[in-house]
Amino acid sequence: MFQLRTEAFIDASPDAVWAVLCDFKAYPLWNPLVLEAHGKLVPGALVAMKGRAPDGSSQRVFGFKATLTRVEPPTRLEWTGGVRGVFFGRHVFELKAEGAGTRLVHGEDFSGVVTWFMSRSRWGAFRASYEALNRALAERVRALSTPA
Repeated sequence: MFQLRTEAFIDASPDAVWAVLCDFKAYPLWNPLVLEAHGKLVPGALVAMKGRAPDGSSQRVFGFKATLTRVEPPTRLEWTGGVRGVFFGRHVFELKAEGAGTRLVHGEDFSGVVTWFMSRSRWGAFRASYEALNRALAERVRALSTPA
């Protein structure tokens, strides 16, 4: 298994971050990694998603179905997807109050034989993609909380 974790500080409450993170309909407006998500925000729900391949150079888009495994407002959102034994992931967003803001821990636990053959540069591209999502989430939260 390969575990990837990124962190970011977002200058807003966990409730404000949660509201953006869980507004699947708005993903096309800000999310550089998960371009679309359609489904209910309840544990066990199957959510149809379109994602950008986090390979560092490609603009390849692929569809997949994720199962929401944890929906704990405003602290934790998790989903799983992939093919067990081949390439499977548990995607995690954890929000913790930190001062007047939120510490975001975002990552994924990957398993399956495909992970055995992935290079450091490929894992680096995954990290860069997750960090880009973190920045975009912070920017979206900031934009929605700033009066026009």
